Amino acid sequence: MFIPGNGGSTLVVLSFLKLRLGQEMFDKKILLIHAGGQSKRMPSASCLGKIFSPIPHGDPIYQMLDLKLAMYMPFLPNMPPGVFVACADDILVYDLGPAEDSKFWSFCFNGFTALAHPSPVQIGTKHGVYVVENEKNVDSTKEIRGMRCLRVLQKPRITQMYEKGAVLSNLKFSSEIAFKGDTSYTDSAFFFGMDVAKKLLHFYSENCPLTCEIDAYGDFLQALGPLATSEYVHNTSNVTHLTPNLVPTRLKIFELLKGTDINLLLMNTSKFIHIGTTKEYIHHFCFDTKLQNELGLEKDCFNTFTEVEPSAKRQKFSDTGLGCIMHSCLPTGCFVPQNTVIEYCHFELPLQVGQNSIISNCAVFEEELVDDISTHSQTPHNLFLHTVAVKHQEKTKYATIVFHIDDNLKKNVPISEVAGASYLGYDVQRFVENCKLIQFQLEEHTGGVEEEGQGEREGQGEGEGNGKAFTSLWQMSLFPLESSMTKSFMLALSAVKAAQSNNPNIVDLSNYDVVSMEEILEMKDVKAMLKYREDLFAKISKSV
Repeated sequence: MFIPGNGGSTLVVLSFLKLRLGQEMFDKKILLIHAGGQSKRMPSASCLGKIFSPIPHGDPIYQMLDLKLAMYMPFLPNMPPGVFVACADDILVYDLGPAEDSKFWSFCFNGFTALAHPSPVQIGTKHGVYVVENEKNVDSTKEIRGMRCLRVLQKPRITQMYEKGAVLSNLKFSSEIAFKGDTSYTDSAFFFGMDVAKKLLHFYSENCPLTCEIDAYGDFLQALGPLATSEYVHNTSNVTHLTPNLVPTRLKIFELLKGTDINLLLMNTSKFIHIGTTKEYIHHFCFDTKLQNELGLEKDCFNTFTEVEPSAKRQKFSDTGLGCIMHSCLPTGCFVPQNTVIEYCHFELPLQVGQNSIISNCAVFEEELVDDISTHSQTPHNLFLHTVAVKHQEKTKYATIVFHIDDNLKKNVPISEVAGASYLGYDVQRFVENCKLIQFQLEEHTGGVEEEGQGEREGQGEGEGNGKAFTSLWQMSLFPLESSMTKSFMLALSAVKAAQSNNPNIVDLSNYDVVSMEEILEMKDVKAMLKYREDLFAKISKSV
């Protein structure tokens, strides 16, 4: 299956809108939020999408889409018809200053306008970085001001940022900006006028269907500004799917957009917050009290707590300063530590949840239990657990995805070294042996053959590009299928216990059908997942 990237999907969406709306499209203000790929760093968003991730606020609970609409609405009075492009897993906190200052900034009718955020130079190495025209004219004391951009760098080295003039010194920001020292202006969302939309539509009609991965940030923005050059089209280090016509297509896009203006809105009191990884998710929802106060985020949001032992005197979760719990039904006997996130869970019996974990879309229903709950009344620390409904042989089954919070699902390893790949704090070989996963065959998990000199791929270290077959945790069939959410969850806990102990007799997965995360995305049963959440919503609504 070919994945066109967010740049390619932008072209597809524009073509679809033109087909549906005709010329009326060019009078619209269009919000385009990219799905964000497969969400390998936050797999709980992989099946239903990052834009529908829960945000701990509201009754019923907000989703990221609600927050995005609220975040970007203040821009509309200063925005002409055009397309506003954003990601699905970031939060923007900002101040536009006094209402009378709105005359000093706007989104340009033609060309591109990008939001630019002051950041420490180190942050720029993982983002797009803007080179501002005449840095002496930058007034960092103003909340927002328009400036012209000379060129855009993508994930540059620090030395490159200094060489290209992307670093600004001696700027003084408001007390809301925490860092000190040299500054770079980094990217988030951007806007382009309908003149650009027409160019892109024409390009797509001439080059459809796309057969290579195009990035909206890397391939569109790097072509802009008077100092832009085409040298970036040959850099494939951040490309997931390398195809023969990638460089020629990138060069066509450069020629198409070359000379197009890009203006910046310097948002000098803004904070760009990414929640697209497990560690970021835990940090911002459990510990970032400043963000929680700014957005009204809660630790106990749209939940119901059942009393398993009515006579017992127990404190409510919100009174005990525990972790972040969202859209869940839990017994009051559960213990959720301060550094753990629970979302979309329904437990009918108490669990002691481990430290530094994310438990998502999991359930324990008493009537579905086969064994005594006491054997799994506690989840280990540092776990990511997420139960997914899948269609297998025309039946709905369940797989509970389980990883260590530090496991790198994106990292490619040579197939010859897969046994030593880090998994659940140890390695894959230990998991396979202790869980008796005799059906695990390495040749089934080959992700492809890496070409000589291809360099660093998605999450891959240097020196691995030697024509080797490679794979990743994402592609390994490690997750057994069960007939219910409860059985799946309990089986996953048994597998973790087996993998992390010296006792090989805890669980036997030899007779189970096992699937990979990659296969789960192809097999997902969206209707079953939504039915579970609807039932959970109804139960919570009746009690709150």
